[in-house]
Amino acid sequence: MGILPADTFPLLVLLNPHSGKEQGRQVWETLVQPALNKAGKPFTFIETTAQGHAQSYFFDNIKPIITDLVQSRSVVNGSAITRPSSATLQVMVLGGDGTVHEIVNGVLRGVEGTEFVSDAFRPKVEFSIIPTGTGNAISTSLGVTSVQDALNRFFAGKTVPLRPMTVSTRVERDWETKLYTVVVNSLGLHCATVYDAEEFRHLGNERFRQAAMKNIENLKQYECQVVFYGTVQSYDRSSQSLVANSTSDDTNSATATLPGPFTYLLISKQASLEPGFTPAPLASTSDEWMDVLAVQNVEQEEILQMFGATSNGEHIKQEKVEYFKAKAIELETPTRGRLCVDGEFLTIEGGPDGRVRFEVVSDPNTQIFGVYA
Repeated sequence: MGILPADTFPLLVLLNPHSGKEQGRQVWETLVQPALNKAGKPFTFIETTAQGHAQSYFFDNIKPIITDLVQSRSVVNGSAITRPSSATLQVMVLGGDGTVHEIVNGVLRGVEGTEFVSDAFRPKVEFSIIPTGTGNAISTSLGVTSVQDALNRFFAGKTVPLRPMTVSTRVERDWETKLYTVVVNSLGLHCATVYDAEEFRHLGNERFRQAAMKNIENLKQYECQVVFYGTVQSYDRSSQSLVANSTSDDTNSATATLPGPFTYLLISKQASLEPGFTPAPLASTSDEWMDVLAVQNVEQEEILQMFGATSNGEHIKQEKVEYFKAKAIELETPTRGRLCVDGEFLTIEGGPDGRVRFEVVSDPNTQIFGVYA
């Protein structure tokens, strides 16, 4: 028999009380906790106290958590112990996409270079995301409509892969992973909007509209070159379908280039970034592609037309909007610039030494995440 019955290993519940409009605690106390208690689901409760807390918690604790998880799934037969080749950790998040981003990075950095993730033993981390953030991009992209809907999906037990992207910078001649993202990376108007939205945080989702209008009134163009590597598909407006630009599987071989300058550049794993805003309508949380939305050197009228059609994804049919699916891309700016990576900000240096590479994770020892859908 097992050291611990498998179904008694606790669900990890992580509450970010400051996410979104700070409603997470109320949602926990009135809806989520009673539902878990009614179902007899054991849990361990963790409340974050500051930005970065979720990441540091999992970085510091993921190895002992996995150790306990493996013990709970091990089978004792006399003096022999049979350990599993995999085990699933359930993590319920009352927060937003930034909290999920922190956990993913904390887990992967915490097990990096250790035997806790290998071909011989590969854990799974499955997220139940209770949408109490601002944009709730992952939940919205999966069609989750409410807290109760999220709970229903958790208890139903169906998951889909949550595929991260790596964000890497050059160290001498090699690429070094800087961080992992699961939602969206951007340069230009979107990045500037997220950066300026902090001053309007008390407005919830409305903060992004306020910040966007502020930046559109002062519309800038951002010098940048984007190079695609390996297989690339582009959206063809005449056939309203994706067509292959390159079928090369070599992600070290450049296959296409966008010269810029860019008004708007988005690299996304999620179709929607908030309800009513679907900038990457062909994106999938679970597939092997990143979706790239590129708008090069347009004026206010054209960018407003694009935004006017993003509620249903019709903007990708507009002449000035370019849309791609790619496996790997590199981005280079002539001078120092700023990128938005899952709501955080990364300063990049100009020129070849400041290049940044984005790639969808294919390593099975990194692609260990799922989400209840």
